[in-house]
Amino acid sequence: MSEAEEERWAALESNPEVLTGFCHKMGVSSDFEVVDVWGLEPDLLAFVPQPVIAMVLLFPSRNPDGSRARDKLEVATHALTDQIYYLKQIEGLDNACGTIAMIHAILNNRGLLGLEGGDGKLEAFYQATKNMDAPARGAHLDSYEALSTMHNSMVQEGQSNVLSGDCVKHHFVCVTSVDGHLVELDGAYNSGANIISKIEDEDTLLSSAAKFIKSKYIDSNPDSIQFSLMALVMK
Repeated sequence: MSEAEEERWAALESNPEVLTGFCHKMGVSSDFEVVDVWGLEPDLLAFVPQPVIAMVLLFPSRNPDGSRARDKLEVATHALTDQIYYLKQIEGLDNACGTIAMIHAILNNRGLLGLEGGDGKLEAFYQATKNMDAPARGAHLDSYEALSTMHNSMVQEGQSNVLSGDCVKHHFVCVTSVDGHLVELDGAYNSGANIISKIEDEDTLLSSAAKFIKSKYIDSNPDSIQFSLMALVMK
């Protein structure tokens, strides 16, 4: 077994089929799936099934010299902060960002996705952590065998070679909506849930998230092919 395969939280591949399987194993209704988003232009966004529940972006987190590509963001408290489920990616969860992004996507939409009141693994995790602060939720995740085992089983289902932690140069982040507001959920780079703005009546989560992702992540490096974008959608 390689060093990468022995890691407690191995790096996860950006793969819609794998993440769809994770959702269903975590208790999400089979009415939902994860799909690729091929671009942020309106004609490409038109191919994404609606409604979109959340977006998951994989972006370069390291520069070629190994330095961080992004600074930490201190997030101001908002009236919605206490309504948002946010989990901190503590030390030890270095390669768990894909699972954390999916946890953020699912648990901030648990009623819609069919978890609420069920007996699934992620609903059990939510009930155990809902009254904890973000770092305590991260610590609970690191010791939660049901989810760490599921994470590493997803890694093995991917199509790419498993990478060791020191080779990982990308990071997952979730963008979803809570009470009509666009929210960025990044367990590593943000100090908390980042409430971006109210989603205007003429916009959808998809169109609002696309504008935000383009502005914050893509415009500074428009020719890069190191980005991958997916959406959690209703079939």
